[in-house]
Amino acid sequence: MRDPVLPSVTLTTHRLLLRPFVPGDAADVHAVWQDARFIDSAPLGYAYAGAAFDVALGWCATGIEDRRRTGKGIGFAVTARDGGRLVGHVSLFGADWIAMTAEMHYWTAPWARGRGVAAEAAAAVARWALTEQGFARIALQAAPANTASRHVAERAGFQPEGVLRNVAVSRSGRHDLVMYSLIPSDLAAGRPPGV
Repeated sequence: MRDPVLPSVTLTTHRLLLRPFVPGDAADVHAVWQDARFIDSAPLGYAYAGAAFDVALGWCATGIEDRRRTGKGIGFAVTARDGGRLVGHVSLFGADWIAMTAEMHYWTAPWARGRGVAAEAAAAVARWALTEQGFARIALQAAPANTASRHVAERAGFQPEGVLRNVAVSRSGRHDLVMYSLIPSDLAAGRPPGV
């Protein structure tokens, strides 16, 4: 069995750079966490929805990296490949090192929405986890009404598996979640992830 910690890496795509978070990302992370769309779609009790700047600073400085070092997953800050402002975030969490599975979470900064950033970044992280890190499955969940998140999942190559009924509670009430997954054979079958 491999060491249950993902390596700290930087990934690139045609347009994007996916790197570890740094304290300088805190202002942008804080702005995303204050965004009404982010807050409304977050599960009730989600600690970062509407969180203060000092929480964002701690998360960027050590919090997300602590998750990686303790084997729980990894988080990537997403910027344009040539640098610039943070445009998104993709993370793997809930890593099961026996089954070699993890879940994915992503968000796009309000100033970068509608450009395919999340799909491109999600596809890159999933491909990396499946092909270079030996994972057998990456899963994600999206609310049926969150068409943007569902579009990201599908564009990144994730396959819908079904609906988890009445499983989540957000500020808008109780709702279902659509379960998606990506497995190595999806890549081998020529289903091109991402854009």
